[in-house]
This record gives sequence, structure tokens and C-alpha cells, in this order.
Amino acid sequence: MPSRRSTTDLRAFLKRLPVALVAAVVIWAVARPVYNPALCDVAQAIARFGEHPAASMVVLRDNDALLGRSDMRSNSDWLKVPMTQIHFNLVPFLALVLALPRPLAGGLWRRLLAALGLLALSHALGLVWEMKALEALSMGPWSRANYSDVARNVYGTLRYFFNIPVTFALPLVLWVGAYSERVFPLVGLPAEPES
Repeated sequence: MPSRRSTTDLRAFLKRLPVALVAAVVIWAVARPVYNPALCDVAQAIARFGEHPAASMVVLRDNDALLGRSDMRSNSDWLKVPMTQIHFNLVPFLALVLALPRPLAGGLWRRLLAALGLLALSHALGLVWEMKALEALSMGPWSRANYSDVARNVYGTLRYFFNIPVTFALPLVLWVGAYSERVFPLVGLPAEPES
């Protein structure tokens, strides 16, 4: 049974959560003009790693990533992926963090940066798996000639894995992992000491 203190802490957390959500949306909106192009550049570099020729393209247009290949016909279709779909999970993560008491006190800002780095890596990999799934599954005879059945299954699975479980679960996992000594008491579990 939760203690009286954990109930009080949970109420305070829930009171701060709407304001934290608004702050998270503002941070996300302000960061997008810088984050989107950087994310596309990183995803393209990862997608091209080990590629011969290095032809995978991740191009930012407005708020969408256009995925294609530079060695295909100029009239080939490119896959359009909304950048919001890739990194909207930054909002719930930031809201959960900002709703905690003193989320940056002491060395906790380092944990936040580490968690944000992991989240950014998941965003880049999400774009990469979209790119690789496009190449392996959606380019007809070219896909079959350049990707084995196993590779096509792996890239299709990775795309769905990053689109659903990683996108929705990772913010919560990172929040609990980075702030366990603050999160556990909210649900009545014993807190681990802060390091």
C-alpha cells in the first residue's frame, strides 16, 4: 500500500504534469528547426555506412524526410516520412522529466543528457530502418536483386519495432531509468539512493 508521502508526491507530480507538458511542447517546437536537419544528416550517414555505392538519401523538405537513392531514375518515387512521426516521443519524455521535483538538481542534468542522447539515437535509427525497409521491400525487382529474403524480413521487422515498441515505450523506460530514485516513490516502491 502506498505511503501517505508517496500519495502526496504523486499528487504534486500530477499537478505539475500539465504545465510540464506545455513546456515540453514548446521546447520540442523550438528545437525542431535545428534537430530535423541534424537528424536527417545523421540518419543518411548511418544508412550509407558500408554501402557501395553510397547512394541512400535522407533529404529534409519542410517537416518531412524524403527517403530515396541517388542512383535511381530521377522520376522514381521517394518515401515521405513526417519528422513528427519520428521524434514526437520527445514530448512525453520531457513532460515526465519536467514534472518531477528538481529534475536537473545535482548531477541529474547529466542523466537527462544521456537519456536525450539515447532518444536521439533511436530517432536516427528509426529513419535508417525506414530507409532500409524502403530499399529492401518497396523497389520491386531492384529490391529482390539487392536484398535477400532474410535481409528484407530483418529490415521490415526493425522498421515496425522502431515505429511501435521503441517509439512508445522508450520515453517511459528512459524516464524510469534516469530518475528511478524519484519515480519509484511516486508509485509506492522503495527508492534507490541517488548517485
